[in-house]
Amino acid sequence: MSVNPKKITRSVEDYLEAMYSLEQQQGTIRVKDVAETLGVKPPSVVEAVKKLSNMNMVSYERYGTIKLKDDGVKIAEEVSCRHQLLKDFLIMMGVDKEIAESDACSMEHVMDVSTISKLRKFVEFNHKFPNACEYMERFREYAEKDTVAPGDE
Repeated sequence: MSVNPKKITRSVEDYLEAMYSLEQQQGTIRVKDVAETLGVKPPSVVEAVKKLSNMNMVSYERYGTIKLKDDGVKIAEEVSCRHQLLKDFLIMMGVDKEIAESDACSMEHVMDVSTISKLRKFVEFNHKFPNACEYMERFREYAEKDTVAPGDE
């Protein structure tokens, strides 16, 4: 059964990403850990888990652990990859790590796939070509000082 992408809301993505992260870090997903990760109350997590279970993205038994199903893993991995890409890009631009983390959380839900694809290529390009890294360093200096070095105009 394939998931209807129109039903994948920001909230669904956030829950799946949090669950995926917890499973990667701890090996298990518990309601209280999801609640703590997302800063919500456990009853909110239980409601979300019921919704995700109805969407065939997780399995859950009351008072037991949560298990991501294939569709849930797929979406969680996509969101996690978008998040990391955006965070890396923002840090590359000189944004503070904590702000980059927060902004990536917001941006990962609203950006078009084609934009994400171009950002991915941009980040890859900067890792592959040494001069690109120098260019980015000069950009960060420019952004920090809001000036151009003499002779660079």
